[in-house]
Amino acid sequence: MTAKQTDSPMRLYCFDGGRCIWPQGNFTQYIGWDQKMPIPIPFFLIDHPKGKILFETGMHPNLAVDPVGHLGPHIMSKFNPQMTPEQAVVPQLAKLGIEPKDIKYVILSVLFPDHAGGMEFFPDATFIVQLRELQDAWWQDTRVTTTYCYNDYRNTRDFKFWELHDEDLDLFGDGSVEIMFAPAHARGEQALVVRLPETGTVVFPAGVIPQKKTMDLNSMTGTPRLDPVVIHRHMDRLKAVIRRENAKVIYHHCPETWPEVRLAPDYYS
Repeated sequence: MTAKQTDSPMRLYCFDGGRCIWPQGNFTQYIGWDQKMPIPIPFFLIDHPKGKILFETGMHPNLAVDPVGHLGPHIMSKFNPQMTPEQAVVPQLAKLGIEPKDIKYVILSVLFPDHAGGMEFFPDATFIVQLRELQDAWWQDTRVTTTYCYNDYRNTRDFKFWELHDEDLDLFGDGSVEIMFAPAHARGEQALVVRLPETGTVVFPAGVIPQKKTMDLNSMTGTPRLDPVVIHRHMDRLKAVIRRENAKVIYHHCPETWPEVRLAPDYYS
């Protein structure tokens, strides 16, 4: 379906922001830890009548030219990013005629470099993030994680943040865009549910259920940072929405299903 074939009041655009080379075990509770895979790094735009929403911001454009300088050698060794300058969020939005100032809300599942690298380019937006995630990113406990990259958000201190407190949020009060608190490999993780007029419900489980294999195996992410009982409780909440609404699932980091995703300038409506 192209942009000329429907007058739907909502459109969902999916973008390919490059790859990171990660062990498969990152996503299937350490199964396949010796298998290094090129893992998709996406971000998404919801064009809503009440404002344009960006879900994730992809990787920082510096990762296309000087990833070690931006991430530092330690985080670089964990992420192994592969991207071109054209895969960064701003030039990809520009292809749709969208400028950073046009984005009303930015929703971030976590503040890791593959999700929040483009934050600084949206100073006019309101960022919707769980308070725990902001705490852990700005004052990370290095005994638990060294995954956050300060260079990604060092210029965002004075941005507008809508802080959620371990809670869900129905953004517009009509069920069309619903944030679900779903901690797994971060204490302040959140997933997204979008209900489109034609496509129906689309669930983005983000890092909570990052791959179809994670779903099929009923396994946790391979890098959990919470009690497994808590993680599975939130996985089950997402699965209940998927079953009840016969939802389409778009997995953030699934090499097998990513080729099936309709990429911008095409869209779901």
